[in-house]
Amino acid sequence: MNYEKIYNDLMKDRLSKKPQRIVEKRCGLYFEGHHIIPKCYGGVGNSNRPKKSENIVLLTAREHFLAHWLLWLIYRDRKMALAFHKMMSNTKKTNRITNSKAYSEAREAFRITNMNNKYGVGTVRVVSDEQKKKQSKIMKGRYAGSKNPFYGKKHTNETLEKLKKPKSKEHIEKLKIANKSRIKIQCPFCNKKTDNMNAKKWHFDNCLKNPNGHSRKQTNFVKNNHYGCKKIMDMKTNKVFNSIKEAAIYYDMHPGSLTRWLKTGKNICYL
Repeated sequence: MNYEKIYNDLMKDRLSKKPQRIVEKRCGLYFEGHHIIPKCYGGVGNSNRPKKSENIVLLTAREHFLAHWLLWLIYRDRKMALAFHKMMSNTKKTNRITNSKAYSEAREAFRITNMNNKYGVGTVRVVSDEQKKKQSKIMKGRYAGSKNPFYGKKHTNETLEKLKKPKSKEHIEKLKIANKSRIKIQCPFCNKKTDNMNAKKWHFDNCLKNPNGHSRKQTNFVKNNHYGCKKIMDMKTNKVFNSIKEAAIYYDMHPGSLTRWLKTGKNICYL
């Protein structure tokens, strides 16, 4: 079968209907822009602005799917396989209903062209500081407050219990093996033994009992007036502390844990 001829005939016919379809699209009918010569093979034009390019044609969702199927049958390379496979995804507007044969062929095209795939192997992506700053600006506040999908929600007690418990006996055994294999380091200030990662984060120079230093989190608590400088009182002993740092050292606990304890209002409170 001459797939190239079928494709060219389809494009020629739909190109003749382009002015009519531009008007219909403005009236609310759904069409998709398609590059007659694919962009990866030098095709020009913006699919969202069909009027400005002769290489762009307006197709229905079904026609667009068939066009990419034909392109895969003509070229049979990775680029066309990816484009054809992408046609399997649906949106509220497209609502493509594909038959099992089309789905099977799209998946097979994707599989064949990805066999022994070595794209990106041996290459190291270096992200510049400028790019990191841009990404940081984009992400800042994206999931803050009401934008967070979990905003205003809480885990049920049942869910919390499930999260605490290991998933299975095998999971328990794996955790035991992992804990045994960890090398424990003893902190010279509080004499607690922890693994290397926690030792660097919470002990040695950052240990609460180190007279010459304190942790990064503790620094933040001290800088913040609400957390660092507000007086608190032990309701059992009536002992008053000038700051959370002072109370944390007295109770031998981290300031973050102490603030969570303060929120409960049990035995300890702000003055």
